[in-house]
Amino acid sequence: MKTFYSRLALLFPAVAYLGIVCPLSAGTLTGSLRIIEEPSVNLSTNGTIDWVHWGLFTETTLNRKAGVLPEISDFTVRSGAGTNAFVFAYQFSDNENGYTWTDGDPVAGVTNTTTGVWAYGIPSIGTGFEFTVPAGTSMRTLKVYCGVFAGTGRFTASLSDDSAANYTTTFNNIPGNGPSREVTLHFAADSPGQTLTIRWVLQTPAGSAAANVTLQAAALSATGVNNPPIVRLTSPAANANIPAGTTVTVAATASDLDGTIASVDFYANGSKIGSDSSSPYSADWGAPAPGRYVLSAIATDNEGESTTSVSVEVLVHVEGGTLTVTAVQPPSTVNLTVEGASDWQHWGLASSNLVNRKAGVPPSIDMETIGTTTLHVYSDNYTAFGWSDGTPTLATTPVPHGVFVYGRTNGFEIILSASATRRQARVYAGVYGGQGHFQAWLSDFSTAAYHDHSLSNFFDSSYRLFTLDYAAASPGQSLIIRYVAEKLFDGDFGNVTLQAVTLQGGEVPPSPVQILNPVMSGGSLQFSFQSVEGRMYEAQWRDALDTGLWQTFATVAGTGGLLTVTNWNANGVERFYRVETK
Repeated sequence: MKTFYSRLALLFPAVAYLGIVCPLSAGTLTGSLRIIEEPSVNLSTNGTIDWVHWGLFTETTLNRKAGVLPEISDFTVRSGAGTNAFVFAYQFSDNENGYTWTDGDPVAGVTNTTTGVWAYGIPSIGTGFEFTVPAGTSMRTLKVYCGVFAGTGRFTASLSDDSAANYTTTFNNIPGNGPSREVTLHFAADSPGQTLTIRWVLQTPAGSAAANVTLQAAALSATGVNNPPIVRLTSPAANANIPAGTTVTVAATASDLDGTIASVDFYANGSKIGSDSSSPYSADWGAPAPGRYVLSAIATDNEGESTTSVSVEVLVHVEGGTLTVTAVQPPSTVNLTVEGASDWQHWGLASSNLVNRKAGVPPSIDMETIGTTTLHVYSDNYTAFGWSDGTPTLATTPVPHGVFVYGRTNGFEIILSASATRRQARVYAGVYGGQGHFQAWLSDFSTAAYHDHSLSNFFDSSYRLFTLDYAAASPGQSLIIRYVAEKLFDGDFGNVTLQAVTLQGGEVPPSPVQILNPVMSGGSLQFSFQSVEGRMYEAQWRDALDTGLWQTFATVAGTGGLLTVTNWNANGVERFYRVETK
């Protein structure tokens, strides 16, 4: 082993000055450490302002307190020094104590989960986690729940304005696993708009190459100030279908850990529908008109602090329409030309902005993305799609392509034509590392909406073929389909996918036909045109555009491809031609 020494040469002038940076004294940062002995820590109780839990399903899964402005940041991993250093976070599920919550998002409630994340890197010393919390002049309390395996960890908390000395502590578990610790920090900065930074890293491994530090949760509360109340809607249930003319009871639970509830106000689409000042809290919503509504509740405590609940979406409907849906595993290959007799669309053949659709028909399918997201292409879908009547790509052999979008609540909205005539639509969709919410309703609200949450996968991809049979109560309506990521189990890469939509039935109006490749040969005229499967075509002629009757010389059935017809013995006279679609 070689030992390296470094030297520092200092040149002192005749008068030397010694500068020392001292922390300001107006801030506060104190801490304490304890072994977690209770079987489960209640984050909802401890995190009255905010809380987070890491690693419920994967290393990127983040659950936090619902209905509040997030204050505790997600973690970043810290690497030890070295040119070739690296560090990664992994999920684990054998922590000695558990964590419980009842006001979470995206997972509303969990009892005694023993999950968390751990950091591993080369070099191992110095690897770990960092996250931040806002700091102002008011005193706050942060509890951090962390552990260490086969080594000693170093915990450091610091204020961004250096108005108090850093808090540092260490603890170890040797030789392997052991109990987690709760580090409690009381802090206030000298000025508003500051930051408390937490660093939790491996200080010394204890002879094991797998030595690491773990991070499970953090909870933020305030000392000596009023904490906001907790409120949750309990009725009606999310995505409830409510018949028009029904008086709806909207109910909520509300509590305040350091006071009492003064009132709970209830809202539908932002308009107040009632208020209640005594438990159980509820308001009667009198016979709402047909439509989609977002319900919420605002609880106010005895000191005027308010909290808004997680919103709930419901649909009020009348009768007269129909919507039935099945969801199954899709086949390995699909011929869109055969299946989409009325219309079809496919996304992602070559680029994210390339949309292929059925040629020669008026478009009956439209899609837009939901949320602030970018559309991405992928090419390893379970189902491969082919067609022979497309535009701008006329035909292709089956290809496993589609598009996807990252991010929770992001996804796709599909609009399909609807009338009193029954149609059938088929939607091919998927999910990776998350749970999707597929919903559909008619624009005239003439039947109950459909909701599906079955597309869910913690670590991989899942796929569904949704078949929708539908008819509205009146003409000129739409079937609206929304498919979004409801939960993300992989916070970095979780996404929802869309590949194709096909449409059959309905009153699809005929589209104009373009005559192609006219050729005179031996006194006869021959030309071609693009056809639609299921349509009949009459090829006609007359001697003048403004006089005379059109004469039919050929009647042919559409095949979905090019058709060729011949007007025999035209004898070289001037004639005008057209093709009429039936």
